[in-house]
Amino acid sequence: MIALVGSSAPSLVLYAVSLVLVVWMVVDVVRRPQSTMAISRKAAWIVGSVVGWLLFGFLGAAVAIVYLVGPRRRMNAGRHETRRWMERR
Repeated sequence: MIALVGSSAPSLVLYAVSLVLVVWMVVDVVRRPQSTMAISRKAAWIVGSVVGWLLFGFLGAAVAIVYLVGPRRRMNAGRHETRRWMERR
């Protein structure tokens, strides 16, 4: 893997950061209940990010960023709205 990444320190740091993003996304997707996210969607996000990172590195991080900024944010906003609604009752 290091031969593909290069031996420069900035390159290794960027790949490490992209790996952290991918792992964060995978853990978040796996922990989502089935009522929030269908298994097929989970599989698509996980496969897209992991394969993207293994083949191109930054592509997996881009998929992870899209998930973390888009669907994850919407799911979390919905969860907080439900919690507020329950507190008002």
